Amino acid sequence: MPAAVTLFGMQNSSINIPTITTRRLVLEPMAVQHAEGMFEMWRQPAVQQYSGPAQDEHGQRIDLPARVRADSDKLIRFWVKAASDGWGFRWVMLLRDEGSLVGHVGFNALSDCSEIAYHMHPKFWGQGFMTEAATAALEWCKAGGAREVEAFIEPANGASVALAVRLGMTPTDTFAEGAQRYQMTL
Repeated sequence: MPAAVTLFGMQNSSINIPTITTRRLVLEPMAVQHAEGMFEMWRQPAVQQYSGPAQDEHGQRIDLPARVRADSDKLIRFWVKAASDGWGFRWVMLLRDEGSLVGHVGFNALSDCSEIAYHMHPKFWGQGFMTEAATAALEWCKAGGAREVEAFIEPANGASVALAVRLGMTPTDTFAEGAQRYQMTL
């Protein structure tokens, strides 16, 4: 039986993604209702500066930064389908007090070693929101049975490297498409 089935009870079906509340944020499963906030985030060139190429659920390239809302809507559909297919997902990060979309956090893969990924609107950088959201995501992942978490980070992305280290991840000697692998045991 694949590890993801054992760990997260998916049995080749959709992932049951809970809504999580932290001190300042609400993490909601990404859905079409988040389209406007996602577009505002993904139209910022700095958001995708260190991201690899994006694809829609059909494997077609998505041009980023998003020029029109339809571009970021493709990302939403991609992650909704990934959750439905049982291999990955994203939470959107919303401010508890006002509901503004701060960013998203989630997993590119769920297994014994799950891969975390995240993006945030630049106007919220440097306020600790991603640390708060990623900590909650890692706690959920650990409760689901994962033993390790990894992230692939471009070496020039100092803020993301600092976040990974703050979360307890350490760099490895492994690189994929120019991104260095960071890892931690849960």
